[in-house]
Formats: sequence, structure tokens, C-alpha cells
Amino acid sequence: MQSVQIHNGFFLVFDQGEEVIETLRRFCEEQRMHWATFNGIGAVEEVEIGYYDLATRQYVFHAEQGPFEVANFDGNVSELNEEPLVHAHAVLARCDDTLSCIGGHVRSMRVHLTLEVSLWEVTQPLTRTPDPDTGLNLLEI
Repeated sequence: MQSVQIHNGFFLVFDQGEEVIETLRRFCEEQRMHWATFNGIGAVEEVEIGYYDLATRQYVFHAEQGPFEVANFDGNVSELNEEPLVHAHAVLARCDDTLSCIGGHVRSMRVHLTLEVSLWEVTQPLTRTPDPDTGLNLLEI
């Protein structure tokens, strides 16, 4: 991954084959950036994407091979147990004649061609704490 510092954040260009979520988490850890927002565009594959099922209090993920065009990639970096946590959602378009889309919470995805991400530092603490009603680690601001 290549990065350049811009104003109050970074512009990141991921390399083909890189795992996005873990690479982003590690970058934030190295930069000591525990609070941020991000968005990006590009093309990905080998995606684990899903949703949170409140009834079972578990995420349900689907593995999708791809490749996909990234129609939308957004999220935030917050702190859980004093470590950066990447919370990402995406809308991904199939690279075929249908251009049908899938979307949801992203657990992992690998760069197919490239991924360009704007990462903006947030100056106020974004920390997560367990919520007994949902079973999620929710932002406490």
C-alpha cells in the first residue's frame, strides 16, 4: 500500500492482492490513528460481507468470489480496548452484464485491481463499549 499525508488524514492506494480491512487496521495502528472516517473506490474480490442478526446476536457473512466494482466503501475507525477497530460497509457491483449489487458489513475483502481510500482523522474520541441490549460494541460519544 502507498500512502500520502493530506491535510488531516491520508490518501491510501492499496496494492493488488492486499487484504483491505486488516491492512487498514494495521496502518491506523502504525500511525497511532484510533479515530477516523474513510471512503473509497476501486475493485475487490474474495469478499466476506454480511449483516448482524439481532435475534441470534451474531453476524451472518457470505463469501463472494467476485470480482466486484466498489460502488461505495465507507466506515470508521474507532477504539475498542485501546486498539483501532475498522467498521466498514460496502456496496459492490458484480463485474458482469447484470451489474447486480450486494452490500453490507465487510469482514474482509482483497484488492482485485486497485483500491483508493481517503482516511480522515477525527479529533474527538470514538470509543466502543458493549451494549447488553444488542450484543454489539457500540460507539460511545
